Amino acid sequence: MQTKYLNTVLLAVFVLLVSSCKKFLDVKPVGKLIPAKAEELENLLNNTRTLDYHFIDNNRGSYFALLGDNFQISANQANYSYVSTHPNIDRYAAYTFYLPYENPRNPQYTWDWGIYRALGLFNNVIEGVKELPGASTSELGKTITAQAKAGRAWSMMVGTLGYGPMFDPNGQNDTRILPYRTSANPNDPNPDLSTTAQLFAFIEQDLNDALAATPNNVGNPSRANVSVVHALMAQLYMYKRDWPKMLTHAKEAWNRSVAVKGGVDNMIYNLNTFSYKPNPNASPSPGTDVEVALELQGPDLLLKQSDNRENLFFRLSPSGTGHYPSQEFLDLFDKVNDRRYKLFALKTLGYSTIVGSVKYDDGVVTKYYRDSKMLGNQGITYPELLLLKAEASARLNDLGTALADLNLLRKYRYSGASTDLVNGAALSQDNLLYEILKERRREMPIGTFQRVFDLKRYALDTGKPWSKTSITHNVGAKTYTGAINKANFTLRISNNVILLNPQWGLTPWSGIYDPTANR
Repeated sequence: MQTKYLNTVLLAVFVLLVSSCKKFLDVKPVGKLIPAKAEELENLLNNTRTLDYHFIDNNRGSYFALLGDNFQISANQANYSYVSTHPNIDRYAAYTFYLPYENPRNPQYTWDWGIYRALGLFNNVIEGVKELPGASTSELGKTITAQAKAGRAWSMMVGTLGYGPMFDPNGQNDTRILPYRTSANPNDPNPDLSTTAQLFAFIEQDLNDALAATPNNVGNPSRANVSVVHALMAQLYMYKRDWPKMLTHAKEAWNRSVAVKGGVDNMIYNLNTFSYKPNPNASPSPGTDVEVALELQGPDLLLKQSDNRENLFFRLSPSGTGHYPSQEFLDLFDKVNDRRYKLFALKTLGYSTIVGSVKYDDGVVTKYYRDSKMLGNQGITYPELLLLKAEASARLNDLGTALADLNLLRKYRYSGASTDLVNGAALSQDNLLYEILKERRREMPIGTFQRVFDLKRYALDTGKPWSKTSITHNVGAKTYTGAINKANFTLRISNNVILLNPQWGLTPWSGIYDPTANR
């Protein structure tokens, strides 16, 4: 069996390796494992590196979310916090649509520590099972191979949509995006960049393979069960705009989940049962941020755990509390009856600083704390799955089923004598679909890539009220506009990866990186 390499080196070691003649995807791994049984390979699937750093920076936020319409940055933050030496100046670059957003001369967390580090582990499992005598025909070998392929498919699906344009069923989908790496050996050359169409075909094949052997139950939702694979298929077909297949897989994932979990009450928290109590460990100083001053109380102790009842497929999420939610986002909520607004849209002190003898203070602001009060998940939750099912039904004009699914989620999210959508049965197809998509925006984590991906796919719904062709951000009196489904909404491969892979024919970036220059 070939030696498998499992861990990535630190940046300092990477610099030394770059001088070698070998071409690696990102960094050359060190540390070796020669497994003797399938159980040792299975442990790789429990490694947190399979689920972390996808669209997350090292201070645990995400600039990608700032491309969308869920956030705003104040003039004080822009002028006095986001200076050129700010460790996350890429967030300001994204908000002001200054390309490239990340300094191309630096390695990327999303690429190096997220997508391809995860793929390295998944590929180790897949190849290891093939090469270990008897493992490929054993039940465990089949199961962990299927789970690894499901994990690889998710990483490549989000990578494809982050680094490239949205899939267009009426387009060529021939933009070269990423290499779909399947080799675990870092000495193997990287494949060519695959197009959007090719990547979606590879993802679909991995998911079809995974359907054959994923189990009904898993110990933790960081590992895929068969419902997860159907849910990922529903997501894939959502991005491909294949509504019948989206509905088929969403229904299968939902029905299987209800059977396994023993009912919807075990899949979705009723936010009417949630409340706050003061955090005894919080600092008593004036103006203590509500992030630490208040402790969320729910029906169990799993709210900040990966295995809380709402997580179907868990992937670590960036924090969405570092910036102010946009007014458009806050205005989406029924401020009286929506428990998400009551629980998570909280008043706190905003950014302030003193420059010389002058104080610049944003005063009391509203922040949105759901991503931190309940552990953020940018994988798949049961509420999202229910909304996938509702959206597919609405797009296929089965309005009764779509409304029933929407009202089922509202039962767990709204207060009042009736939680059903008012006059829902009288709505047209477009109006009901719009309500479902607004509910999706309220339900999804605020700080992840997910809203941006939605904006990219909605851009193909030309003329619909939920479709936008561009996003405009304000900083004080100045405006910045970025076109959706153009370069503004895609990531750029960093110079270090381009230079190590000249066969791709990409040109390294050579400009001066200074996002503050466009103020």
